Amino acid sequence: MIISRKIELDYGHTLPNSFSFCNQLHGHRGVVEATVEGRMIDKKGDAQEGMVMDFKFLNDIMMTHIHDVLDHGFAVWKDDHEDLEFITRRNKRVVITNEPPTAECLAKWAFNQIEPHLPANVSLINLRWYETPNNWADYTGEEE
Repeated sequence: MIISRKIELDYGHTLPNSFSFCNQLHGHRGVVEATVEGRMIDKKGDAQEGMVMDFKFLNDIMMTHIHDVLDHGFAVWKDDHEDLEFITRRNKRVVITNEPPTAECLAKWAFNQIEPHLPANVSLINLRWYETPNNWADYTGEEE
């Protein structure tokens, strides 16, 4: 059985090597969708009987490890020294990435943020990061 949960957050980033407007400091209203897979709980009387996991628990994990880390914050590339210095001096919520903070990079980051916190019987099979309503990246946990 497969279930998904979405959360929303506001974040900023810059892609210094980009040829478009993305090389400017700017922000997005992001949507993050986690899709998990597992067997439905069949233990009689269990509060989660008939569920893979309670949506509330998945939401709590996503809010704690993605939203509360990056919402109204900035994702900045560790090799972007000029912006990194400015952003870390100015902002309390900063995610420093190992590669330019594209939708692809942020999908991978978010996947790694929540996967360790899922119940043992549940697997994260996809993390979708919507940078805009029309642009998103999917990460499945498999390296390129």
